[in-house]
Amino acid sequence: MGLSWLKPAAGLLVGAVLLRAVFPQPNADWMMGTWVLVDEDNVPFNLILRPDGSSLTVTGKRHPNLGRPHRMASDQLLQRGRWQTWGNGIRSTYTDGWIDTIQVGPAGAVQWSWKPGSGLTTESTAVQLTSPVMGWVGAYKLEPTQSEKPPYMAVLTSSGMAFNNIDKVSDGSWTLRDNGSVMIKWTSGWRTQLKPTAHGIPKPDQGFAVKHWRPGVPINQPASANRSGIRL
Repeated sequence: MGLSWLKPAAGLLVGAVLLRAVFPQPNADWMMGTWVLVDEDNVPFNLILRPDGSSLTVTGKRHPNLGRPHRMASDQLLQRGRWQTWGNGIRSTYTDGWIDTIQVGPAGAVQWSWKPGSGLTTESTAVQLTSPVMGWVGAYKLEPTQSEKPPYMAVLTSSGMAFNNIDKVSDGSWTLRDNGSVMIKWTSGWRTQLKPTAHGIPKPDQGFAVKHWRPGVPINQPASANRSGIRL
């Protein structure tokens, strides 16, 4: 369904009215959860919609896409927002001014995204994730090995990539282990394990146990530090 003819501002309203006329207003409950969208560089990122009306995106780009290695800022990993029903889907607005929408048409779910101060920036297929392991996709605040340092942010994306804002080379990969925990292998050489709670994958604002292994220390050896984390 080609919708690139829609323009910003008036186009937002006209598009919503047209979709509402063709399709019934949706029950947004089924849209809750994690979606795969793409940014203006066609790099996938994840949008998480929650029943309380909050939304957040988690993303990251592998070096050298960001130039010389440097610590990533938290807003390069996470954006918080609010969503509401809009047209035949939802509209999520963030503190940095970006807008993501997911609209449902004959071809399925479609993403429209607007960059602050510009017109329609991205139009692509939107994919909802249903695999239970994808419940780990999200953002986490973790206590580092060095107890004197403040917590840092780590994000897990549906591509299997992980990113943080503590290492200069800030990327890595994550996998699910047989015991239900997540093991992150950072490019810096560190290893980080996120352990599920007694009830499974941590929920927003819920704490959980974290283990860190220094570079060169095998994960079958005792962890270099036992810490904690909280899901954002």
